[in-house]
Amino acid sequence: MVVIGAGGVGLNIIQAAQIAGAAKIIVLEISDIRIQLAKEFGATDLIKVDPTDLKLQKAKSKCGRSLNGGADYAFECTGIPALGDAPLLMVRNAGMAVQVSGIEQEISIDMNLFEWDKIYINPLYGKCNPKIDFPKIISYYKNGQLKLDELISKNIDRINYLRHSMIC
Repeated sequence: MVVIGAGGVGLNIIQAAQIAGAAKIIVLEISDIRIQLAKEFGATDLIKVDPTDLKLQKAKSKCGRSLNGGADYAFECTGIPALGDAPLLMVRNAGMAVQVSGIEQEISIDMNLFEWDKIYINPLYGKCNPKIDFPKIISYYKNGQLKLDELISKNIDRINYLRHSMIC
């Protein structure tokens, strides 16, 4: 599978893929820091995206060498509207492209990307069923398979922050 973007959402998708038993988890990312985090969270292959590769064509060619013909699944997690169709570019025929960012802008999509039974979804809350999924998620966290504490980059004492802001 391919994960485009390794922010908080992308890191959790990497973890979910690992828990689900994905053999190969390729991450496309522009930030060196996030590339390192992706590795720590379970990515098997890391591709640094060139900032001038606006439609990820160069990145796709690098993925193509790792995945014969494309990924079974690809997830777009960047929040960049122009990349809304990027997961379609990364998946094989009959693969599933998942646009996670919740892009609500109008974008142009090359309809050729949909050829050969590709599936494109934009799921609300990951198609979660809380009664079934939350106990599983809690179990994965408790047994150490799901890193949540490691997602916290800093803590802010919000009450003292707000109190100080009102005084100043």
